[in-house]
Amino acid sequence: MPGIAGKTNNPNGRPPKSRALTDLLVKALNRTIEVDEKRIAGKRILARLVGEVLITGRLKFPGDMEASIISVKDWLEFTKWAYGYLEPPITRLEHAGEDGAAIRIEYVNTPYPITDVPSSTSDDTPETEEV
Repeated sequence: MPGIAGKTNNPNGRPPKSRALTDLLVKALNRTIEVDEKRIAGKRILARLVGEVLITGRLKFPGDMEASIISVKDWLEFTKWAYGYLEPPITRLEHAGEDGAAIRIEYVNTPYPITDVPSSTSDDTPETEEV
């Protein structure tokens, strides 16, 4: 059946994309687990493990007798990964003077180092252009 101009054959639109793995991880991390006779949410255990690795380079899973030590290379990779998710990337950088006012930036027309300065010039400062 051909569509009518200006009308859609699917008024409800495309269904939202399924995020099956994300949904499964959220459900798993929301479960509570008994550790040392305490009920702890999976999210808290994960946060503790991530923090422990970042701070000490050691990892001790619940129920393990001893902590495992990760290599320096693995620790660096894990730290880069964690900061990639924990710290938002810098998308805009603003500069201000000591008083909080905007800084004036001047672009110099003459590239440095200046080698051919006419002897008739009494001022040693290069010409600037307002931007």
